[in-house]
Amino acid sequence: MLIDFTTLAERANADGEFALHARFWNATVKVGVGDSNYRLDIRDGAVKACTPWSGTIAGDLAIEAAESEWAKLLEPMPRPFYQDLYAATIHHGFSVVGDTKNYCAYYPALRRLIELMREGRS
Repeated sequence: MLIDFTTLAERANADGEFALHARFWNATVKVGVGDSNYRLDIRDGAVKACTPWSGTIAGDLAIEAAESEWAKLLEPMPRPFYQDLYAATIHHGFSVVGDTKNYCAYYPALRRLIELMREGRS
């Protein structure tokens, strides 16, 4: 599995930097990795659940890319424009859609969440 969603909630909730940036965050985030979709339920700044998602509703925010693109983003030392989600959406095949206020306000939390995904692969 490219991303270890089984331990992501535990690692995020134990991470001080994520807690700082995610405080007050309430959202449902869809993470699309190729043909697989996962649902992150975030309540009061804590990841309450990371589960497979077969639903068609995107939630508050959806981050999607091909599995090969995620693999590049999650490398220990990513190439230029793969080191950050925003750059990957502009220069590569990532898509971020949904509530832009949610995205902008909690972008530092999303960045940290991706760093935790990257660390989980190392």
